Amino acid sequence: MFELYVMDLDGTLVDTRRDIAEAVNSALLRHGRPAVEMATVISWVGDGLDDMMARAFATDDSQFISELVTEFSEQYGQHCTDFSLPYDGCRETLTALRARGARCSVLTNKPQELSVEILRRLGLFEFFDHVVSPSDPSLRKPDPTNLLSLVRDIGVALDHAIMVGDSRNDILVAQSAGIVSCGCTFGYAGRDVLASMGATFLIDSWPQLLTLESHLAD
Repeated sequence: MFELYVMDLDGTLVDTRRDIAEAVNSALLRHGRPAVEMATVISWVGDGLDDMMARAFATDDSQFISELVTEFSEQYGQHCTDFSLPYDGCRETLTALRARGARCSVLTNKPQELSVEILRRLGLFEFFDHVVSPSDPSLRKPDPTNLLSLVRDIGVALDHAIMVGDSRNDILVAQSAGIVSCGCTFGYAGRDVLASMGATFLIDSWPQLLTLESHLAD
């Protein structure tokens, strides 16, 4: 049924929470601000680095935000996999999907260079045909432009594609593009949020992704 699996990165493929929190807190401390809890930092994740730093510093000063993004990117780029790991069963599930002949791609709001670096360091890059990040803020998820372009370029029908992710934006982008969505309850938003957004499927672990087609057949 599904020929293309489009996957989010943070909170879906990889648990990146601690490394992100460490880099944000490093920036806060550098500017004389108090560090915050990891859960607070993760509540700021998902809408791009500039949005995250604007929330962390409670500022709308675009020049200051740009400087903060640069500081964060330099720190995070050096330490983006100090503590980050693929979720349990992720690598095995990707291996099984590729063995079936499925295509896999990543669609993330994280900058492409950082995304590719994380995937390479953690040995996941080889599973994906494309790693797509927004070229400008207007194309971030939930805008469906990049998702629709990805599906079209690969040559798969919309009803044979599925978006897999852990956030509101992942469910919204799938709905906007007219494709099936799968919410990962083990990620950052949690089951209740994903269910309230109307995710087509919910999975509690990566191997459950392999059973979705059987549910559609029922």
